[in-house]
Amino acid sequence: MRYDAVSYVLKNGNSFHKLKLAQILGREEDYPPLVEELESLQNEDGGWPWLLDPGNPSGVSDTAKVLELLSNVGVESTETIEKAVSFLLSKQNDDGGWSESPDLEGVVPKEWTWVSTKHSGYQTADALNALHEAGYSGAEVERALDFLRVSQNEDGGWSSHVGPESSARTDTATTDHIVIAFLSHGESRESQVIRRAEMMLIDRRADLDSPIDATAALSVLLALGYPQENEHVSEFVCCLVEAQRPDGGWNWFEDLPSNPFQTVDSLEQLVKFVDIRKTG
Repeated sequence: MRYDAVSYVLKNGNSFHKLKLAQILGREEDYPPLVEELESLQNEDGGWPWLLDPGNPSGVSDTAKVLELLSNVGVESTETIEKAVSFLLSKQNDDGGWSESPDLEGVVPKEWTWVSTKHSGYQTADALNALHEAGYSGAEVERALDFLRVSQNEDGGWSSHVGPESSARTDTATTDHIVIAFLSHGESRESQVIRRAEMMLIDRRADLDSPIDATAALSVLLALGYPQENEHVSEFVCCLVEAQRPDGGWNWFEDLPSNPFQTVDSLEQLVKFVDIRKTG
């Protein structure tokens, strides 16, 4: 990397970003105070507030991301985990998927068109990944996987959400989350659902040059076992290295400012790439 991503996250990130950074770097000694701070932010309903801003209603994605991270750093079946699992299960839609919480209607900015409080979408994968890491395997999981199977686009990817408000355009980050969810729940990498998503990313690789798209595509390829020498892996790694901003962070796309969440996401995939090189 050309710039200092660690300093950027430590300066600009919240407790979630900093705990994710500690996990990526294996700094277990940094876990306890950050875990304690995250636990203190949990709402009474078991969820975590939208954007982790105290006072906001609980969000499905925020809750899923925090639950997944806490489970990954070793927080086991505590009241915190149990309440979060119950919150997510209570928000599952009739179609088997998850949307963002209806309580966030009017809170989510209108220009954030990729977020729906009415129609199931990428929150389904977020919830599945979190429930998996928390050790939950009830019938709700299979219902969610069935929803994702039938909502796969013709090109092999997934839109950010279904429904009349959806553009039906494949979203790379959503596709990444969903592929990871399928693999985590035992889907074969040779299955049609995975192969179609894989081929979509390869076919569209020339267009996936934003940090959010390159990070998502790299995440899928590494999860599918692509070696570091693969030309497509190298393309996405080079894209991320070039896209890093002088402040050390990455943004989502175009001229938006650096974003701590995108920064830890991009950094995580680059560290995985380096780890593959070390063990390859």
